[in-house]
Amino acid sequence: MTLETKAAHRKDLTSGISEMQHRHFATIAAIIREMDRGLVACSTDATRNFVAELFADRLGRTNSNFNRDRFLRACRPE
Repeated sequence: MTLETKAAHRKDLTSGISEMQHRHFATIAAIIREMDRGLVACSTDATRNFVAELFADRLGRTNSNFNRDRFLRACRPE
């Protein structure tokens, strides 16, 4: 049974932050790393770094094994 739009939105707003795993961190890092290749144009490295730092601040709260430095390195273009 799928949620109606209002119910789904309400659930999204109240769910909070779930525990995340390495596979989630890797996916987020890949998205940040490729920001300028997708729909959102990332004009500067500063923008990418800001987004990566913002995510790193929050992701560290989701898993005690989160490695901030490793995540930030994974966000950089190859």
